[in-house]
Amino acid sequence: MAIGRHHRGARAGVVAALLAIAVVPAFPGRAAGGQSLSELKARMKSIQADLDAAAAKVSRLYDQNHRLEDEIADVKARRERLNKRTASLQDEVIARADELYRSGGTEMMEILFTSETFTELSTRAELLSRVSMTDSSVFVKMARTQKELARLDRELAADQERLKQAREQTLRERDRLLELLRDVSSDYRELKRKLAAEAAAAVQVSQPPSAPDVPTAPLVPATNGMVCPVAGPNSFVDSWGSPRSGGRSHQGVDIMADYGTPIVAVTNGTITYAGWSDLGGNTLYLTGDDGHGYYYMHNQANYVNGGRVSAGQQIAAVGDSGNATGVPHLHWEYHPGGGSAVNPYPLAKSLCG
Repeated sequence: MAIGRHHRGARAGVVAALLAIAVVPAFPGRAAGGQSLSELKARMKSIQADLDAAAAKVSRLYDQNHRLEDEIADVKARRERLNKRTASLQDEVIARADELYRSGGTEMMEILFTSETFTELSTRAELLSRVSMTDSSVFVKMARTQKELARLDRELAADQERLKQAREQTLRERDRLLELLRDVSSDYRELKRKLAAEAAAAVQVSQPPSAPDVPTAPLVPATNGMVCPVAGPNSFVDSWGSPRSGGRSHQGVDIMADYGTPIVAVTNGTITYAGWSDLGGNTLYLTGDDGHGYYYMHNQANYVNGGRVSAGQQIAAVGDSGNATGVPHLHWEYHPGGGSAVNPYPLAKSLCG
């Protein structure tokens, strides 16, 4: 995919939550052969703007692709209807020509015998009808239908060329986004390692030697018991309601990340569906202990088939399955109380930073 109408504040979920872990003290020292924490944070911040811009472009192009696909489908449907109408009119033209032949309509017969195609015949008949009282309505209808078909053919060719160019541009912007995500990824892992090391060092300094070991910071820090659904560098925009294929509107948020980036349970709960659909590809439904539903689609692979899961537990990996081919992202939906989907962007933003 298998990227709108209004992008209200593009944002990036690049380790924002990790940077906010309160237990990490300010140790400005530099590890041997690595960057200091302050340097890593500065680098992450500088990359965020580029990452946001790239994600917004991909999302905008993704929406444009869907609009063009719908326009092309509409033009093709209109052409099909006109082609059926043309076939019917051709039968009428033949019948009318036979009548003219039998009645001796000399002017129209000259047109009939000197025209090489139905289009030429119909066009000449239309011209004749403007200067005579000849009953040529069927020929006029035929001419107008042929003209409309020719116009639709030109419109279709133009739309198909625009779609081709849009898809090529989408792939270019996707490659740039993936390059940025991969560039961030190594720093993301190093930052996690440094944060864990700093947290462990802080514990050792603050507690007596006999104190038991304290676990290091979790892979995905929690916010009110919930975590970001993508445990890695990511970026997304508010694309709720944006156009999608088949005249649909977008009912989730597309969290863009590199192929294979871990997808995790946002809260404790139960996997109530794990399967495949043509649109969603590899799909998971999580029913949280909070009573809400969370849908995960386009996964590269599902790592659970059902049962209990905990917040932060990996349940899948980011991919482009279903109709998202070419643009790796997690389509994530939020269903309060297990009901209809609502815009998940505010929740995703609060969880991912």
